[in-house]
Formats: sequence, C-alpha cells, structure tokens
Amino acid sequence: MKKLIAISLLGILSACNSDPTVEKPDGAENYALMCAGCHNPGPGHPGTMLLEQAGRPVASLFGRADLDREYLRTIVRQGLIEMPPFRPTELSDAEIDEIYAHIMSAEPPVTTPAMPVK
Repeated sequence: MKKLIAISLLGILSACNSDPTVEKPDGAENYALMCAGCHNPGPGHPGTMLLEQAGRPVASLFGRADLDREYLRTIVRQGLIEMPPFRPTELSDAEIDEIYAHIMSAEPPVTTPAMPVK
C-alpha cells in the first residue's frame, strides 16, 4: 500500500514539472515587464527622472555608453535609492544579461513632448 502511495505521489509530482515547450521571455520582454515602468525615457518614469535630476547626459538606460554589465547586475541584485533589489528567483543572472543585451542594442523609444494646454 505504501509503495502504491509513493508511486502515485511521484506520478503527481512529475506531472507538476514545468512544460519545456513554454517559451521564456527574452531580454526585450523582461525589460518591458520588469524595468520599463521606471526606466523608459520620458516623464512619469522615476528611474529616468532621477538620472535626469542627477545631470546624466543620457537619462534613459537606452543609448548609454557608460552602462557596464556588472554594474547593472549589482544594482539589480542590491537595489539603489528607490529601486528595490531583485532576487535570483525573480530575475536570473542569464535574464539580467539578456536585458543588458537588449538595452545596449535597442534604439531608444521616440518620446514626444507634451503639448501645452491652451
């Protein structure tokens, strides 16, 4: 009886494994999910606004020549000022590297200045 229960539990647990055919998000998708809300260019993105206030020549993460992969990893893991740290269960090192590759290769989104109220 105990063997039957053990085999049944093993069967149930093996059925709970993640589906290998499900695609994982790439760097662009992870950036959109985890980073864009604070780091996209333009007003309303606190990470970008803080960099603007600090006088960075390029406030957005896109188009920055001074952004180092290890620095990005450190900030993602430890957080900085308003940015919370991300655990490896939230973003793996490989996913951070994919986000970095996306940031370094992507064209910055075009921002349109707000129209003045008449």
